[in-house]
Amino acid sequence: MKLLVADDLDMFLEMLSAALRRRGHDVVATTETLDDIVDLVATTGPELCLLDLWFGQDTALAAARRLREEHPGVRIVLLTGEQPDEAVGILQEGVVDAVAGKLWTLDRIDQLLHSVRDGRQVRRVVGAETMVEATPRGDRLTEREQEVLRLLATGACTAEIGDTLGVSTHTVRTHIRSLLSKLSVHSRVEALRVAYDRGLVTAGR
Repeated sequence: MKLLVADDLDMFLEMLSAALRRRGHDVVATTETLDDIVDLVATTGPELCLLDLWFGQDTALAAARRLREEHPGVRIVLLTGEQPDEAVGILQEGVVDAVAGKLWTLDRIDQLLHSVRDGRQVRRVVGAETMVEATPRGDRLTEREQEVLRLLATGACTAEIGDTLGVSTHTVRTHIRSLLSKLSVHSRVEALRVAYDRGLVTAGR
């Protein structure tokens, strides 16, 4: 599937795009800027746009409305960690095709993208109870788990984290499994998204 992915956090944007590519998607464009979205759709021709709802203090709702008007054949999915009234309203209007939760697994997001691409309109916010139940528990991370999380945010791989901390890759993987469990997520991408949202790491790292 040809995708455009937009998110204001560059680290999360890169990791999500890489994860989607590994699942066979063709990520034809990415952007951290709201103003670039419509022009990129015109020049790259994606089938579906996956848009973060929030870009700083601004939302992607105006961009979604313009996309629907100028490129009606492009599917639009909003990505959000919550369910604000604005997202529900724009979904009910038919401006976007679905709203996906940032705390969902990649499998679930991927399944939703395929459903939307195939024309199965999702006129509801899916899995509201899952997003509520998946409230992360970052305050329970150990000091070493926090160190591992900060290194993940720099883009370090398992071996690099082990070298930095002076531990084996097996130990690093154990810490990663533990922090994923405590954050109620299933991947490193999701862990970083939650960490950014909760201020456990900063976008500048």
